Amino acid sequence: MSTHHIPYPPDFEINYHQDRQVQRVERAFRALDPGEVLAVLDDQLAQEPDPTTHPLYPMVLFLLDRQTAVDGATLYDDCRRLVLAAINACLEARLALED
Repeated sequence: MSTHHIPYPPDFEINYHQDRQVQRVERAFRALDPGEVLAVLDDQLAQEPDPTTHPLYPMVLFLLDRQTAVDGATLYDDCRRLVLAAINACLEARLALED
């Protein structure tokens, strides 16, 4: 029985290496410890020589009554960016250990 008449989609070929890599990254991501991510984040923030670039600097000024308002969206975006960078660093380190 011939199957030449069955139209296969262009992405029918299965890339097992890519699937294995995706599963590997997902396993490593689930294995990340929040304390590990926070430690990397703390290290990254401690290495910053200029305190004005710290994401919580505007909040500190506000609580010290030296600033009238804090932009919550900017604060969230800055903290989110730093946390995602720390997660990526931890993930890369964990994947490097598996190699």
